[in-house]
Amino acid sequence: MNKLRNILTAAAIVLLPVAASAATLIVPGAGTGPGANNSQWQSSLTLHSAAPRPVTVSIVFHTGKNVAGPLTVTLAARETVTIADIVKTKFGISAGSGALEITVDDRNLRHLAVNSRTFNTAPEGEFGQDIPAVRPSEAAGAGDIAAITGPSSVATSRFNFGLYAVTATTLTWELVRADGTIAGTADATFAAGEHVQHNNGIASVFGLEAKDNDTVHARVTAGNAIFFGSVINATGDPTFVEGVRTRDDILIAFGVDDDENGTIDFTDADGDGRLDQEIELFTGAFPNYFRIVATGEFGEAVTLQIVSSTSDAQLIDANGTLRTSPFDGLKGQTGEIVVKATVRGSSSLLTIPVRYR
Repeated sequence: MNKLRNILTAAAIVLLPVAASAATLIVPGAGTGPGANNSQWQSSLTLHSAAPRPVTVSIVFHTGKNVAGPLTVTLAARETVTIADIVKTKFGISAGSGALEITVDDRNLRHLAVNSRTFNTAPEGEFGQDIPAVRPSEAAGAGDIAAITGPSSVATSRFNFGLYAVTATTLTWELVRADGTIAGTADATFAAGEHVQHNNGIASVFGLEAKDNDTVHARVTAGNAIFFGSVINATGDPTFVEGVRTRDDILIAFGVDDDENGTIDFTDADGDGRLDQEIELFTGAFPNYFRIVATGEFGEAVTLQIVSSTSDAQLIDANGTLRTSPFDGLKGQTGEIVVKATVRGSSSLLTIPVRYR
């Protein structure tokens, strides 16, 4: 009898509904209201469901560090819905720019098609740009450089750029001229969920005059963000510019000497800047020590600097010796230590995955 009761109980548990996890899409640029040169902007959002049943999505609007919403939209089977001037009509904002965050149950993401268009309404007609929805997993992360290309003619176009921070993000903006020289830099930090757009960004971020074929690099040192730009010509016709994920081409030979005996115990065999294996660190009162061994592509000396660490970490000498004392609460968890390696004036991020015991 007890055996039968156990079987029935197990069957009942199997039949219980399981809470669905959520998936997210980000439209990094949306807005409404007047702009430069008497332009008048608005964004429309089109949602289509291929599902044979209703699908519900939730939408919020991030502007700066503020969040408006949520707006709930339920799509019937195979229904298409377009929301005109969504920032104004659904979030009550008369002028501003930001990002749309669209959330749907994980199982329904595959059924959902999302399109967004931001356009300028002028007496001559509408001039617009499609802005794609992006998964947060596609965001640039630590070690990436998001490249945002500017106009080929600054005499006839203006250039805006910005980002949506998926997580708290630290970065350095770099202004790269057409000949490859770096004309200016600016450090910046952004909170998770923050949206920023820099209008006439070359002047507003770098305090410099824009030139033909400028490119802006967003060098990410911590966090994850989606980057974008927009080139608007003299008629008010915009072109969306995707922030393309790239990386430095400097090569760092990198490994860890776990017991400081002169032998490399953990390596980065594929040269992607991430150690191929986790190293184990012990929690508690006593510190852990290991040595980071890194050289440039041709054996050059490398300068190391800790960028971030799940637990407290310090480089204690010029030989790459690292000391860390993880607290007991990290036991059983994983984390990473990110180190910036600089050689001949160029830098790359090295990541050491760790497991706490």
